[in-house]
Amino acid sequence: MRTPLEQVVIDYSGPLARFFQRRIRAGQEADDLVQEVFGRLARQNLSTVDNLHGYIFQIAANVLRDQARRASTRAFIVAQSGDFDAEDQTSFSPERVLQSRETLQSLVSALYELPPSVRNVFSQYHFDGVSQVEIARRMGMSLSTVEKQMAKANAHLLKRLRKIL
Repeated sequence: MRTPLEQVVIDYSGPLARFFQRRIRAGQEADDLVQEVFGRLARQNLSTVDNLHGYIFQIAANVLRDQARRASTRAFIVAQSGDFDAEDQTSFSPERVLQSRETLQSLVSALYELPPSVRNVFSQYHFDGVSQVEIARRMGMSLSTVEKQMAKANAHLLKRLRKIL
C-alpha cells in the first residue's frame, strides 16, 4: 500500500517536470524543482487538502517564484561585490571590516523598521528556513498575505541597501 505522498510522486512527477521545463531557461534543472515541490509536500498533511491538483501546482508556482527571487538577489549581490576578491587581503582592511559592520547594522536597523508581522514573516523565511506555506499556517494568514509581506520586506531592505552602498 502506497502512502499519499508516494502516490502523488507517481502521479505528478511527469506533469510537474513538463510544467517546469516550459517555464525555465535551458541549463536549469527541472528535476531539482520537482523535488523541491515534493519536499514541501512532504511537510504537509495531504489528507486535509481539498483540491490536491491545484495545491500542487500552486506550490510549483511558488517554487518558481522563490527561485527567481533567489536568483535576482544573487545577481544583485554579485553585481555589488564585483570588486571583491577573496584572495586579496586588502579587502579585509580595518576600514573594510568597519564598513561591513556598519552596513550589517544598517540592515538590521532597517529590518526593525518593518512592522512586527512583516519582520516575523521575513525572519522565519530567511533565518529559520520555514516555507511560506508553513508560515501562513503558523501565523493564521493566507499564503497571498505572506507573499505580500515578503515582497514588502524585500523591497524595504533593498531600498535601504541601495542607500548604504
